Amino acid sequence: MIMLVGIPAAALFIDTALPYFLSQAVGTLTTGNVHALWNFIALASGAAVVGVILNLIGFQSAIHHESLVRRDLANSTVAKLLAKDQDFFSNQKIGALTGKFIDFLNAHVGLQDLLIIRTLTFILSVGSGVAIIFTHTPMLGFIILGLIVILVVQVRVSMKLRATYRTERKKLVGEVNGAAADAIANSLTVKTFANEQYELSALAKITEKYRDVYRKDFRRMSVEGSLRIFVMSSVQIIAVALLAILLINKKVELGIAIFTIAYLQRIASQLFSLGDLINGYDRLFIQAAPMTEILEHGPLINDQPNAKDLVVRKGEISLENVDYTYRDSPDVKVLDNFSLQIPMGQKVGVVGVSGAGKTTLTKLLLRFDDITSGTIRIDGFDIRTITQTSLRKSIAYVPQDPALFHRSLRENIAYGDLTASEHQIHQAAQQANALAFIEKLPHGFDTIVGERGVKLSGGQRQRIAIARAILKNAPILVLDEATSALDSQSEKLIQDALAKLMKNRTSIVVAHRLSTIAKLDRIIVLDSGKIVEQGTHKDLIALHGTYATLWAHQSGGFIEE
Repeated sequence: MIMLVGIPAAALFIDTALPYFLSQAVGTLTTGNVHALWNFIALASGAAVVGVILNLIGFQSAIHHESLVRRDLANSTVAKLLAKDQDFFSNQKIGALTGKFIDFLNAHVGLQDLLIIRTLTFILSVGSGVAIIFTHTPMLGFIILGLIVILVVQVRVSMKLRATYRTERKKLVGEVNGAAADAIANSLTVKTFANEQYELSALAKITEKYRDVYRKDFRRMSVEGSLRIFVMSSVQIIAVALLAILLINKKVELGIAIFTIAYLQRIASQLFSLGDLINGYDRLFIQAAPMTEILEHGPLINDQPNAKDLVVRKGEISLENVDYTYRDSPDVKVLDNFSLQIPMGQKVGVVGVSGAGKTTLTKLLLRFDDITSGTIRIDGFDIRTITQTSLRKSIAYVPQDPALFHRSLRENIAYGDLTASEHQIHQAAQQANALAFIEKLPHGFDTIVGERGVKLSGGQRQRIAIARAILKNAPILVLDEATSALDSQSEKLIQDALAKLMKNRTSIVVAHRLSTIAKLDRIIVLDSGKIVEQGTHKDLIALHGTYATLWAHQSGGFIEE
């Protein structure tokens, strides 16, 4: 509230009251009224001091408010983005999404500045000056009002004519950011395939489109700006000529004439920025639009209003008559009337060729998506009736392609338990067979791993992810190809660690490498979203069915498809 009053009021004192009192002081020189002269100088001094004080208070308040807005807006926007479904991020270019986020923050802060610092200041400053001129010289007041109306109409017409160009420019900026981010994020792939020129050519096609649109847009804007200069210059010449005639005929006081001439110059510069002012709103709304559209659509997976926190006491998992189809392909069943009971503490392996539904099973258990029909229960609770946060806190998950934060190894491992001690972090690293390679690094646990863990090998990233899951110490364990990137020696060490980790925990292990699951309590074989075989490794080999065929066709421990 302070800034809403302080900044515009400061402009009123500095831009209107100060020049008015000074012009009146000069006007008293023709009358020889020394007392009036010093009165006007005193008033001008007072206006200047009050204006400076109000300006300081107003901007201090604006800075405080802006910092709060930027902080709260950033926090709330990231919170809403993190609440989005996993499929949302799969369909987004992270670079472009980050650009939209930054544009959104800057646009909101920019709108505040535009409204308070420029728009309200402009209205008060121009309005009060025109009112003074109207009081003494109505004819000039009408001329200036006419000028304002002409310029507003001109700017609005120009905005409509340029609307297509502005929208296209914003779209192309997003494409440029996305293409650049995609190429940079995959720089290793670009280099190994020696396709730098291809990526540059692809980017050049987009930037060339942007150049054409930019040129057309600003050519039109330059014509509009030149026309505005012509109109304002003409009005200034007409106003000065009219003032000269009025002064000769003694129809206006010298002080008012000086104020009008000085104020016309000030108004001219302010009115010239009128187009930028109006365009500023349009530009900032367009800038905020992409992220606004994203935030308008809430997540598809939501907690029920009365959802309770899950407290796992046994860890029994039950899938009953589960069907699952992709939203964009409702005719294709990924899981078909799928039922599976996993008693407390049982370790279950899941195998099958690609597309059989293995990863989908883990995705649905973590409720990254909802099943089409049927029920998934943990300890008898339908997972749709419990909070997603409590569900995921109860499950330690290691995905097929673990991504690490651009932070230290210590921070990445401790992400499994943010309260973990240094000893617990080291112990988890040791259990995951990661301690040996960490200690060989120059900075050890303080090593920054790079974006998504790019400084580590695939096997090292996976071992850090396993250490993170070990530290989480959740009652349910889900491993999705968790050992696929490990060499045979590391795999044996990891299997020993996982055997300890899985003890007394309900575990689901998805694997292509069958040696990873051969010693588990039960193995289920999926095909087209259905269980076609299940039993121990020995039982399934004896069946001479799908599992036995997969086992026979392994090469180096991997399924050949």
